[in-house]
Parts: sequence; C-alpha cells; structure tokens
Amino acid sequence: MITYDNAVAKFLQHGEAKALSEHTLWSYAKELKCFRLSLVEQGAPLNDIEAIRYEHYEYFVTNMRKNNYAGSTINQRLLTIKIFGNYCVKHRILTANHASEIPQLKVRKRIGDSFSKSQLNQLLATPNISTFEGLRDITIMTMFADTGIRLSELHAINVQDVMFDDNSVFIQRTKNRQARRIPLTKRLKTLLIAYIKVRGVVEDTDALFVTMMDTRLARGSIEYQIRRHGRDCGIIDDLKCAPHTFRRTFAKFKIKAGVDVFTLQALMGHSDISELRNYVAIYSTDLDDAIEKGID
Repeated sequence: MITYDNAVAKFLQHGEAKALSEHTLWSYAKELKCFRLSLVEQGAPLNDIEAIRYEHYEYFVTNMRKNNYAGSTINQRLLTIKIFGNYCVKHRILTANHASEIPQLKVRKRIGDSFSKSQLNQLLATPNISTFEGLRDITIMTMFADTGIRLSELHAINVQDVMFDDNSVFIQRTKNRQARRIPLTKRLKTLLIAYIKVRGVVEDTDALFVTMMDTRLARGSIEYQIRRHGRDCGIIDDLKCAPHTFRRTFAKFKIKAGVDVFTLQALMGHSDISELRNYVAIYSTDLDDAIEKGID
C-alpha cells in the first residue's frame, strides 16, 4: 500500500525532476492539499491511495459547488487531481484514475479587470520617484504596462537581460519555456536607465529589481506595492490592482490600436492565440469598420 501523502511527495519530486517551475509545483501542492482536507473530512483511507474511490472525487467537486467556489477554481483543482491521477496510473501507484471520470464544469469565459487610460496614468503618477522605492516601483509598473509581461517573468529578470544597445529586454523565464525579446518603449528605456544607475552594482545578486537590502524583490512584495499605489491613488475601489491587470490592459490597448493578433501573441508570449480571441472579440474595431460595408 502507498499512502496519499507518499504518492503526492513522489508526484512533486517527479515534477522537480522534469524542471517544472516553482509556481507550478507550488500550485500542484496547494491543490492536492485542498483535496487531502476533503478526504479527511470524508473519512477516506489516506493510508491506502488505491482505496480512494470515485465518490470521494465527486464529493470534493460537489462540496465546492455548494460553497459557491468559482467554476474556474473548481476546474483548476480538478485538473490538478487528474494530472496527479494520470501520474499515479503511469507509475503503477494506482490501477485507475477515478478523477478522470469527473467532467470539467462549463464556465462562461470573461475578461477580468483592465485599466482605463486615466486609471493607468493615475497609478503611474503615484510613486515618489525622488526615493529609491518610488523609482523602482514606477519602473516596475511601467514595465508591466509597456510590455505586458507576467509577474513570474518580471520577477526573474536580471540586469544583464536589459540590453540598451538593442533597445530590448530579454525574457528568459517564460511560461512556455521559450525565451523572447521585447522591445523597450522610450519611456520605459528612460526609466530603466535612471533606475539601474540608482540601483548601482550589487555583489550578491544579478536581480534587476531589488529591495533596500539588495536582495531580489519577492513576487509578493511586487503585488503588495502595486496594491498600495492603487490605494494611494484611489482606484483600488474600482478594480483589482495587480500585475495581471496590467497584462490585460496591454492586450486591450494593443488590439484597439490595430496590432494584429499574431504580433500580440509574440509580444505576450502565448503558445497560441486561443487566449487572445476574447480580447479580439471585445476590443477589435474590425466589426465597426465592416458593419456598413455591403449595405446599399
């Protein structure tokens, strides 16, 4: 018999061996811990993973629906459990993956919050650029706004990834593991030059964005600073101030400006254009241009 906990440990260790990102492994561990809590609540036999049946998975999903969890959250947890089950079957820890018998929920696709131009300008005008933290924070937020990169990508940028001669930043740690080059806007380049000069030479880290103690700025700290500036300028009551809000805003503004979806895909680092279709459907002006055509 293999316990649930041992199986999870083997699964996560396998993920490390496959060089999955820290965020992916953290997400897997979190979702599998949620499922474990449900198993404990049900009195399921954790000492023998083979004894976990279809009914235990069904209860897990049904209970989340009763507690009004978002469909996307339920689907994410269910997907993790299915991936875990597939691993267990492949490595002969389980004879069958009962989680695969539970269907994904149908979720209405929607686009989350994005900044208006006015809100974005308010947010970028908030940091006090006469201080190190203020200059760092406006540079961070401008990089989010002008490149559309993910939080994990920005967090991993090192000083040597910024190439002023090439007028670009080299994004090496990406979701699809395909490095990409993003051109710098004029305002972002100006801010980076000023920030890197103030940052100076730090012997213990190559991280581009650092704390006052010269350590790499944590992802949570980046999120916190954006929320703080959102509160300071008064827009946080209207929408969520977060790194991904900048990413959605970037996509919205580019599509409204007529940038084609394939160029936008390359800039944002999407593996395919499926995630951008909702943006195109909502923000593209092609339909406005076409509506009068063909009418006598």
